[in-house]
Amino acid sequence: MKWANGHLKNDTPNASKPDFSVYNLSGSTKCVVLIAEFKHKEQNSYIESDLVKLAKQMKSTLNTLIINGVSQRKVCGIQCEGENVYAYTMDLPSPKLYRMASVSKIKLFKNLDQISLLPSVITHLLYLKTVASQTALKIETAVLSTYNNLKRPAPIPPLDWLSNGSVTVSRIPKNQKK
Repeated sequence: MKWANGHLKNDTPNASKPDFSVYNLSGSTKCVVLIAEFKHKEQNSYIESDLVKLAKQMKSTLNTLIINGVSQRKVCGIQCEGENVYAYTMDLPSPKLYRMASVSKIKLFKNLDQISLLPSVITHLLYLKTVASQTALKIETAVLSTYNNLKRPAPIPPLDWLSNGSVTVSRIPKNQKK
């Protein structure tokens, strides 16, 4: 686990830093499996939203896993805004199509009167733990295969499926929607 003092990629000078990340360290290979962004409810981001920042970080992490030969991988993401926690997973089902799925929305409790929300919170976090653990196991398999064969396994899907370019998110104004 790592807090906000480290970059996802060391070779990129302007790489974004997640607020929190969980990674698998196998031998000398460090692979991130979960990324989290935290923000106070009243704090707004004028440059890009935390959701866009989280999606970009998840995409970069997914690309790294594919390059390292990890098969059937998913990356987990958590966005926390005040008392609301949103959980996401991302995979790559077809060429250059990064699918970010909303897994759950959890409301954290502030008072002891709301303790009945605790089972829901634990259930959703355990689901993310399961997805992250499955990806970590696949990372271990890929790393062991690399050590046994002295070469990295072929990326599945092929590298031409990856998109390394930046993306622009735009929204159609309400008066133009029909």
